[in-house]
Amino acid sequence: MSYITLEFLQDLLKDEYPDVTIQDFEGAPGSKRGDNYTSMVYRVTLKGSRKHIDQDGTTEVIEPWEGSIIYKCLPDSILRREAFKSDELFCNEVAFYNKIWPALSKFQSQWERVTHPFKSIPKCYLAQNDLVILRDLKESGFVMPDRTQGLSIEQCYYVLKHLSHFHALSLAMKFYDPEGFNELLNIQDGISEVFFVAENENYYRSYYSEATRNAIAMVEEELKELTDKEKYLGPFKRFCSEDTFFQTMVDMVAPKEPLAVICHGDCWTNNMLFKFVNGEIAEMYIVDFQLARYASPALDLAFLIYLCLEREQRAEHTQGLLEYYTDELHARLLEMSDGNILDRDTLYDMLQEEFKRSSRFGLGIALDMYPIMTCNSNEAPNLYQEKESEVATTHKCCKPVWTSNADCRKKMTDLVVELVDEGLI
Repeated sequence: MSYITLEFLQDLLKDEYPDVTIQDFEGAPGSKRGDNYTSMVYRVTLKGSRKHIDQDGTTEVIEPWEGSIIYKCLPDSILRREAFKSDELFCNEVAFYNKIWPALSKFQSQWERVTHPFKSIPKCYLAQNDLVILRDLKESGFVMPDRTQGLSIEQCYYVLKHLSHFHALSLAMKFYDPEGFNELLNIQDGISEVFFVAENENYYRSYYSEATRNAIAMVEEELKELTDKEKYLGPFKRFCSEDTFFQTMVDMVAPKEPLAVICHGDCWTNNMLFKFVNGEIAEMYIVDFQLARYASPALDLAFLIYLCLEREQRAEHTQGLLEYYTDELHARLLEMSDGNILDRDTLYDMLQEEFKRSSRFGLGIALDMYPIMTCNSNEAPNLYQEKESEVATTHKCCKPVWTSNADCRKKMTDLVVELVDEGLI
């Protein structure tokens, strides 16, 4: 946190807290081991004093003040940064906060019929090529769900409501301001695909070879007593083929018109923060836009539904979730249009087809993410303690997280069986 000084903090927060004098600060890891892999996140607690006039309006009062911010920066390890494309991911997030979100927000504000504007993005105080500083939502009572538990159905519906509003901004702006929207995809300072591009195939070959090998071993273990296990293992092994896997993922992230939008790109439990009042969800925020990409909205849906819900939840609720998402998306498009949009049923048919197509993307992401979601903290790399020399010796930064716990084996096997039974792989 080399940038931080009292002067820096005072200048950073002067507009929001003009009557506060910051006198001290302290930084500590802002996430637990295993909760993030591409950047280091710190919570910086601030102490100082605030001046205000008393109720009589005659006397100046000085009171203690405390606050906090989230400080997100690149990992110290150069090898880890290279392995996980951290520099490129940071460029994406900087572009999102400096360019993408301001443009989408401004476009949204031009429509008087938008009665409940999408604003579930945390305030960003500063975004540059090696750091992002955000409002600490924990101060306002927001909490992150346990990554090992996934989401409840209620939480999933709530996320889909907000995702549909976010996606609608892209679709409406693309139609009514195509030149302005295309500028958001400018390769110089816009967002771009970081991982799944053809030129990365050789770079990540060993990484995904190990990830797929681990996944196949887990599914084989779970299905070992099943007489027709090859019904599932055969298609899964073909999907995981080193010759085709990476290109499949490249094809999946390629934008497909007319529904392509700016996606969040990383819709899993750790990037959703909820605030509860009397046990009910009152608000939520979406965080971490490092993997923002221009692609099918169904990629975000597949990420959310296949990674954050259990098989039993999916079996009961997937159709209802897609219906709800479509209804919300269509309603928001009506608010930001002159009525010249797709009818609701046509939109649903297109989204349902896109979601089926994106199931292969969901499986590909699960190969990497299920171990991350279910591993014990001591099985995850420690971004805050690992030394460059240790990384260089072990090359752990270039390997996927490995775990074979029962929860991970079940998740992986359930998804494979589900997709084979539905004819999707």
